Amino acid sequence: MNNNYIFYDFETTGKGKKENPNSFGFKANWEQILQVGAIVTNENLTPSNKTLNEFCRLRTSIIPQPGALLTTNKTIQDSITAKLSSYELISLINKVFLEWKDNSTDSIFIGHNTLEFDETVLEYNLLNNLYFPYITRPNRGDTLNLARGMYGLNPSLISVGSNAKGSQIFKLGVLAELNNLGQENAHDALSDVRTTISLAKYIYDNDIDVWKNLELTMNAEKAANFINNNRGFCCINYWFGKIQIQALSMVCESQYKGWYHTIDLKHDPEPIIESNNDEFKKIIKKKNRYVICNKNPILFSGKLATRYSPYDNLGSDLLNERAKKVFKNKTLSEKFKYMELDRQLEKEEMSSQDNIFPESKANMYLSFGQQDVIRSFHQQDNWKDKYKYALMLEDPRASFIAKRLIFDESPETLNERDFKFIHQELHDRLVINQHRPFTTIPESMNYVDTELSNIEDNNDTDKESKIKTLKDFNTYLIFLEKYFSNKNAEPLKKGKDLLKQIFG
Repeated sequence: MNNNYIFYDFETTGKGKKENPNSFGFKANWEQILQVGAIVTNENLTPSNKTLNEFCRLRTSIIPQPGALLTTNKTIQDSITAKLSSYELISLINKVFLEWKDNSTDSIFIGHNTLEFDETVLEYNLLNNLYFPYITRPNRGDTLNLARGMYGLNPSLISVGSNAKGSQIFKLGVLAELNNLGQENAHDALSDVRTTISLAKYIYDNDIDVWKNLELTMNAEKAANFINNNRGFCCINYWFGKIQIQALSMVCESQYKGWYHTIDLKHDPEPIIESNNDEFKKIIKKKNRYVICNKNPILFSGKLATRYSPYDNLGSDLLNERAKKVFKNKTLSEKFKYMELDRQLEKEEMSSQDNIFPESKANMYLSFGQQDVIRSFHQQDNWKDKYKYALMLEDPRASFIAKRLIFDESPETLNERDFKFIHQELHDRLVINQHRPFTTIPESMNYVDTELSNIEDNNDTDKESKIKTLKDFNTYLIFLEKYFSNKNAEPLKKGKDLLKQIFG
């Protein structure tokens, strides 16, 4: 194989938030990339001289969470006066990543917790700059998954952290310290990339056979083939702070390509098979799980199941018998399809119209059409010419994304009607105090108050510096609140001129 690995990490405007108050977890769809760090290695994980390390300016339409500034030690002044604009940075990432990807037959993009965070941020930043969002596919890995996989198979090979509740901690900095990997400057993108490479090399050097098995499922098609060709298999997961190993058997692919319905073989499948559709919805809970092929699932031979509880008490004969009943069972497949349809209808009824925006779904890029116009948009050297092509976009979502982008990058380019339209839309999004899937100005102000209170209560060596960073950021938020509330607002200046507007 002519592999190389593209290790990368982003520093962003925040950690994401819930799309609506009842959502289970945080989503990072709306965060902006502020810094990229990336390094290419060969198949043996030896770094090359191909690196990327750039920082960009904050978009006017994105409100950061103040914790992000404190984490990265960047002030609002740094974010306003950076050399590159956001569009320039995203364009550079798109160009460089595609070039690196094309240089090898099987390039694999990899980072630490990238599949849950950085990948999402990248996809939505590409979308919001009118680029195809899925440039890292089909080969994607995650050292968070790899470390959990190694620990699940052989805890003696890697040291992990723990907290007061006994949860196992797999944070990059913790793994680096406990396994003597070295770490330069945590929460700097390029430094975190170097640490991630060290972690991957640690796993690679400790057990090359385990590494090859882990690497297999970095490709979605190979992961799907594994699931389809093994009647029973082991899957390593992290739930409620603990590594768990499950023996699973696949029933069918879900409505989402590459997502598979499986059943845990610790359960007798007969009651599940014999149930009617309504009974099935009730009894299937906690007996099944999705295996998502494009998220580097950690899969191993089903023969290993009897090493672990509770499968050791069941024995291989019973597990094989259950797997034979479950594997590609047509009756179960129909029940899953019925359940999915029912849940989809419930989801549509409960979905809030308040949180539906033109940028809500990255996959809608595929339905924009007019790719020739979008390519011409990117090929222009100035925003005046880009605007001409933006006006040609017929899809209302693509049109809004383009005009919002120009509002952030070159607001004076927009005609009066488009400028006022975007300005009003951003006022309604950012100033009005109600729940949004992105950070609003009032919300960020509340975060500032919380952070200031926390700093005052702690004996922090950087106390004065952090307080100044937060107060300057609050001044920026007050400025933006007034700006978006002004119906006669003019286009904002850039860089140092904008600093003078804000701070005098």
